[in-house]
Amino acid sequence: MSNRVPIREGIFTEEHGVGRLIGNKCTSCGQIFFPKADFCFSCLSKVMEEAPLSHRGKLYSYTIGRLPSTRFSPPYFVGMVDLPEGVRIFAPLKVTDGQTVGIGMDMEVVIEALFEENDKYVIGYKFKPLSVPGD
Repeated sequence: MSNRVPIREGIFTEEHGVGRLIGNKCTSCGQIFFPKADFCFSCLSKVMEEAPLSHRGKLYSYTIGRLPSTRFSPPYFVGMVDLPEGVRIFAPLKVTDGQTVGIGMDMEVVIEALFEENDKYVIGYKFKPLSVPGD
């Protein structure tokens, strides 16, 4: 797809099929933020550095949307994923028909089209399950 545009510039990368979210880190106290923050909410420092985040995390919570939304047809999954850096990310979940989803399962970032608008594919991040709960 040559007409792909990111949902927001500078929040993710994709190399060799591996998606990564990009946050930032306070150089004073080490607090990590996603999306990037202009200053540290913990110590108020304005000195921040870019911080690539892990591409895997654990599902903290999720819900299933059963009513139509502007961009997604039901049923659709959204959830919160905890990354090892201590950041909790809210994102769409990529769940295939019949796939089991459960709190605590391993998740991985994928970069793909979220929706189509004005002949452009708007790409962003989702998390997909890597395991079945209890494995």
